[in-house]
Amino acid sequence: MNPMRKGLTLVELLAGLAISTVLLAGLCTAIHTSVDAYRRSSAEGVNRLTSRLIVERLALLIRTGDSFGPLPPIATQVMVPSNTLELISTNGQAITITWDPLTETIIIDVDGLSSTILGGVVQEVDGQTVAPFLLEYEFGTNLTRATIDLAVIPDADYKTGMDGGDEIVRLTASVMPRAQLYK
Repeated sequence: MNPMRKGLTLVELLAGLAISTVLLAGLCTAIHTSVDAYRRSSAEGVNRLTSRLIVERLALLIRTGDSFGPLPPIATQVMVPSNTLELISTNGQAITITWDPLTETIIIDVDGLSSTILGGVVQEVDGQTVAPFLLEYEFGTNLTRATIDLAVIPDADYKTGMDGGDEIVRLTASVMPRAQLYK
């Protein structure tokens, strides 16, 4: 070795650059993976939050609604499972909420204007189809309670490793119209 040597040889410099490149590539991959996982888990949280908010909104519509359908086919029938919920709001709007099994969506129609409010609604739990709406009547036409039971598959584009497969989210609410509370 030369005692006068000041600096690195070309081989040492290239080896240092190669090691730095490998470490930097690993760091960039780790950061990208972390950001992607955060984005997906945030989006999934938004999907679940949106689903819960929709159920709460439907419960509010039932709570404040004036008249409801579908009515039982016979007056002695108390429970009516249905894919559709019809109601008249306090301001007179005709609202129909429908589960479409072909598109697996919940559709709301307000005075003839329809829009999809929730997707991925499969309504099949443990091999059995569950009605999204269960209406309980008294005297054939008087709604005493409505149960909302939605089985939703979260959007596959936003699944994370923590989700553990094809998890179905059950969203339920049991609601009495306010008119029934003060009888």
